[in-house]
Amino acid sequence: MVKLQTSFGSFKGIRGDGVVQYLGIPYAKVKDHLSAPATVECYEGVVNATKYGPRAPAADASLFEQQVLIQQVMDDAPSPPMSGTECLNLNITVPSSLKTEAREALPVMVFIHGGGYIMGSNSAPYFDPCRLAALSVEMGTPVIVVSINYRLAVLGNLTSAELRAVGYPGNNALRDQKCAIQWVNGHIAAFGVAVLTQLFSKKPLFKRAISMSGTPLMLKPLSLDVAESTYQAIIAALGLNDASVEERIQRLISIAPEELVEKTAMKALLAPFLDDDVLPEAITFEKLASGLDVPGMKWCEELMIGDCRHDGNVTFFMGLGSRTQNLAADLYTSLSASLGAASAIAVLEAYGIRLSTSDDAALQATIDLATDIVYAAPALSLAQAWPGKTYAYHFNEGNPWEGQFKGMATHMLDAAFLFHNYNERMDKGVKDIARAFARAVVAFANGMVPWREFDEDHGSVKIFGGGEVDRMVGSNGWANGRRDTLFRLAEEGKVDLDGLSVAWDKFLAGN
Repeated sequence: MVKLQTSFGSFKGIRGDGVVQYLGIPYAKVKDHLSAPATVECYEGVVNATKYGPRAPAADASLFEQQVLIQQVMDDAPSPPMSGTECLNLNITVPSSLKTEAREALPVMVFIHGGGYIMGSNSAPYFDPCRLAALSVEMGTPVIVVSINYRLAVLGNLTSAELRAVGYPGNNALRDQKCAIQWVNGHIAAFGVAVLTQLFSKKPLFKRAISMSGTPLMLKPLSLDVAESTYQAIIAALGLNDASVEERIQRLISIAPEELVEKTAMKALLAPFLDDDVLPEAITFEKLASGLDVPGMKWCEELMIGDCRHDGNVTFFMGLGSRTQNLAADLYTSLSASLGAASAIAVLEAYGIRLSTSDDAALQATIDLATDIVYAAPALSLAQAWPGKTYAYHFNEGNPWEGQFKGMATHMLDAAFLFHNYNERMDKGVKDIARAFARAVVAFANGMVPWREFDEDHGSVKIFGGGEVDRMVGSNGWANGRRDTLFRLAEEGKVDLDGLSVAWDKFLAGN
């Protein structure tokens, strides 16, 4: 064990291979499950930071993401217990070879796990940052890595008029994230961070942002009406339709995490909502094209953004997998209802989908469409709109492990490669891809130029893997590295990208 004395408290950590870790440190306090967080400023006594803290009440994602998305299980140990009030904790991984005074000038990478606001935790073994921190020392550009937990699902995003009226503002997931970033700002000098939804903050939060296979255009904020409908559905699931407001709130702030998870439908719409505060507006294709004015696009100096070649495979597990029979016909019916028949036909034919297309062929083409509208097109649009320095990448290395999507650059694979925790299960060529990607991310976090800057005229997108270890795409970079199908359709006036994005969400939801 290692003991660290700071101006805000004493911490007992654990020594690993080339690093010291301080785990489960509370960064915020809450009065109850649904209250807004308050940053912890100082600590009494010695904080035992030798094991992971509780995770947020939500479906346990660890085995699912390993078995289904990554297709390789490295650790099947039980996840930490859940808690609605003790889950606001973070882990700090520090290179152990550096003297304490030298650490004060290091950049800090704050890792905010994904999971669509409904699953995930900072204890996921595949995101353990020990090897990434050790690599940063080997490079001569050491970084500290902070991984955070934040409230998810019902406790993270549930809202209603009656909750707001009694002092529960909602959007706890975003408030928790912001609170964690402020904790880091208050205790560590300079850092880079991976999240885009926090760009609405008027106060500068971070210098650099890394967006890996996910943008605010994918997880659209809910309207107040939709959020209210979700609240009523949760109330009904808990048997509280006839309860008073006081009884409902008391139940929500005292319910056992296990019961809450059991009674929350996986398809419940529990994304952040438009509250005219932490999330005042939605980011759309149209706004990005016309010059979106978001505070963070001024104070965040640099953006690294990219996608995986087959990111859309994750939609197979988000509803598409249950729609494979008569897929072409169902997709045509759904898109026609949302976009009109002409736009629906234009989109589907551009992806080779016709009513006569077999289910297997339609499935692959639909995953391609999902990849483009949910991941690739939003990433490019953000890269083009970003006013500061931008570095874009394509992760093309195929999944090396047995499973449904072997050989495809599937969703989450870039993050899995980044942390180096699967290196023993890779051949040398694949490990070289992982190492090249991780080195670029560490360089970016240190304020260095990871590769040639992206610009709309010359492209300059970095390619990782797919037989191209170190190639830059030049002129018309994104179109050469990914399909430009949707952009061509939009330019020809055959489809509106925002309309198609909403239509896709409706289809995936079963409408």
